[in-house]
Amino acid sequence: MKISKAVSRVTDKTSSKSPGKLPASCAVMILAAGQGKRMRSALPKVLHEIGGQPLLFHILNRISETAPKAPVAIVVGHGKEQVEAAVLAQLDFSKMNITFVHQPEQRGTGHAARCAMDSPWGDAQVRAKNPVLVLPGDLPLIPGSLITQMVEPLGKGGGLRLLTCQLPDPKGYGRVVRRGKKGPVLRIVEEKDANAREKEIHEVAASIYFFHSPFLQASLHRLSDKNAQSEYYLTDLVANASRAKKKVDVLNWQSAEDLRGINDPWELAVAQKFLNERTVKAWAQKGVRFADPWSVQIDSQVELAEDVSIQSGVILHGKTRIRKGAIIGPRVVLKNVLVGEEAQLKVGTVAENSVIGAHAQLGPYAHLRPESEVGEYSKIGNFVELKKTKIGTSTSIAHLSYLGDAEVGSRVNIGCGFVTCNFDGRVIDGQRKHRTVIEDDVFLGSDCQAIAPIRIGKGAYVASGSTLTQSVEPDALAIARSRQVNKAGYASRLRGK
Repeated sequence: MKISKAVSRVTDKTSSKSPGKLPASCAVMILAAGQGKRMRSALPKVLHEIGGQPLLFHILNRISETAPKAPVAIVVGHGKEQVEAAVLAQLDFSKMNITFVHQPEQRGTGHAARCAMDSPWGDAQVRAKNPVLVLPGDLPLIPGSLITQMVEPLGKGGGLRLLTCQLPDPKGYGRVVRRGKKGPVLRIVEEKDANAREKEIHEVAASIYFFHSPFLQASLHRLSDKNAQSEYYLTDLVANASRAKKKVDVLNWQSAEDLRGINDPWELAVAQKFLNERTVKAWAQKGVRFADPWSVQIDSQVELAEDVSIQSGVILHGKTRIRKGAIIGPRVVLKNVLVGEEAQLKVGTVAENSVIGAHAQLGPYAHLRPESEVGEYSKIGNFVELKKTKIGTSTSIAHLSYLGDAEVGSRVNIGCGFVTCNFDGRVIDGQRKHRTVIEDDVFLGSDCQAIAPIRIGKGAYVASGSTLTQSVEPDALAIARSRQVNKAGYASRLRGK
């Protein structure tokens, strides 16, 4: 059979700082139906996380940045309900034009693409002559600049563009077979179907393609499953295009790390490590100081201001935001926490879904459970735990205390060992946990308990060792303890027994 002189355009570009925007007419197909058997997990592969987000979300984030209005088809199969629910629950994707397409049985990437192109979504792209960018759902490290380069116009007679890269060890990847060493691409051969000579090729296909939609829809029906895996390979469209005398463009990507796929837990861990190092380096270049950058973990949605200092062993999860000049001490763990300017978090502090005001000091080993707020210039000391508690400004809770379901005013001093007793087994006004309110300028002595619901009025004093069962009026002194009795000589009598 005569093979046409397909045109190969090798660009060898690396990612740029500005990814740019995709053409408004471009459509995107994400293949997310695979089971991922090697993950050995009930969780669908695309929902496994790195950088604090599922693999699929990293792809959607890049699409949202470069083509927020593009029609996106996510092909789902194994665990489809879980995948769909995860995407729909993410508000960041609510404005995207996303359609889910079901692949009823997993018969290869070509079959998955055919399910999408045979759906109403695919018919709409063909009618509009929208080119289609095809991406796997398990390539979380690709930069936006790669996507914008992939969707450059194909030109007259173009059928597709494929992404390739050079690997020192190409084992497991489909090999790119050319006419000669640098000639046009003829086909892609999967590892299991490659002969000994083809396995020596180091240029591999990276599973990302850009198609003219009419060519894609028509060609998918001509695929065969006569191969080692009895599957329909999307890679076979390259040979089909070559035989049909369609131009096969190539984007050769220099950074193989950007194209790291995930097939098992080890590859997931390696990708996490690479993404984390890239994230830490990016923040360091923006003015964040790291005492030991290789020991910290920072999720991809975290935001840090310049002049922030981060010590060793710090873990920052979710949408944590840290403002200018804050100091985050060793082994601090934060999840979805806002940290104000010049705040200081000492060793071992843990906080989740909370707000820490400017110039506040926390720790060592303070614990903020969800829905807590610490005001500016306040101090939450060692082994203090807050839960659903709001603290005003310039308040001090120095050590060994628990405050749950409480509201504490400003300039309050709480001594060592204070506890809000917020649960007694009863339900009052529909609430199982009862509130404690401590108004401004209150002084609480050490080893006190407040039996909620209770209010301690402004400026009140509470004597050490008190167990409060009633509210305290403003400016009052509350003493709630048994009177001390000293019995002379009684100790000797006890010892005599």
